[in-house]
Amino acid sequence: MLKVAIATASTEKIKGIKEGISRFYHLEQTEVELYSKSTESGVPRQPFGDETYEGAINRVNGIKKEFPGMDLYISCEAGIENAFGQYFNVQIVCIFETKSQMYFWGKSSGWSIPTEDIEIIKSNTLDTYLRRKGISCIEELLGTSNSRSLAVAQATELALASGRLRNN
Repeated sequence: MLKVAIATASTEKIKGIKEGISRFYHLEQTEVELYSKSTESGVPRQPFGDETYEGAINRVNGIKKEFPGMDLYISCEAGIENAFGQYFNVQIVCIFETKSQMYFWGKSSGWSIPTEDIEIIKSNTLDTYLRRKGISCIEELLGTSNSRSLAVAQATELALASGRLRNN
C-alpha cells in the first residue's frame, strides 16, 4: 500500500493526483491510501511565475507536518507563467519522496491567456476573470477532454518521472 498525503481539499486535484499515481506505478486506486488537507501556500491567491513553484513547495512542506510517515507528500499549485510575451495557465506538482528525501517536480501543458487581459487577472484571479467571460467551469473553456483533474494527473506523472531519473 502506497501512503500519500496531498496538500489540498480540491476534489479535482485529489482525483488527478490519484489518477496520476495509479497510472505511473500501475496500481489499482485501492492500493493507494490517501490523506488530504488544505495547507497554506504562502503566495498570492493568483500566483505568477516562480510564486507558483514557491506555493507548491510551501504546501508540500506544510502537509509533511500534518501526516508523518507517508511515502509521498504531494501538492499542486495552479499558476500563470510568462514565456515569449505569452501567458499560460499551468498546474505545478511538487512531490516529496520520503525514501530518497528528494523533491520532484512536474508541470502540465498550459493554455494561453490573452496578453491584453493579464492585468485584469493580476488584480483579481483567473477564476474571477473566467466568470466575467461567462465561463463557470474549466471544461466550458477547454472541452471535456482537458479537465483540471487531467492536467493535474499529467503533472503528477511527470513529477514522478523526474523522480525516477534522480533515483536511478
